[in-house]
Amino acid sequence: MVSLLGSLIPTPDPIVHRKKLEDGGDGEQFAEPVPRFGRWEHTTSQIQNAEGRVVTLSGVIYLEAAADPHVGDRLARAGAGPDWRRVEKVDTAAWFDGTVMHHEVYVS
Repeated sequence: MVSLLGSLIPTPDPIVHRKKLEDGGDGEQFAEPVPRFGRWEHTTSQIQNAEGRVVTLSGVIYLEAAADPHVGDRLARAGAGPDWRRVEKVDTAAWFDGTVMHHEVYVS
């Protein structure tokens, strides 16, 4: 597929998403993994999260609008033995009418 600028559009990466549930007696609890598609970019940067901790980010994932990620969820590339990454920040891009375009998810 070619974009309007003439370059190739990268194919989406298969990603697995686990929603964070309420903490239980055994610690953090997560829902069953759900397959998603997005583009995973490896980056290195630091942010200060809402709790005041400075967190080193390892990537940005551009997820489809239907994903609905939240801070605390886990994301990984699909495959054998996924390397789960914690969602630290979510920016949601929207159209003028409020329809979600995609999510920019920052993971540590």
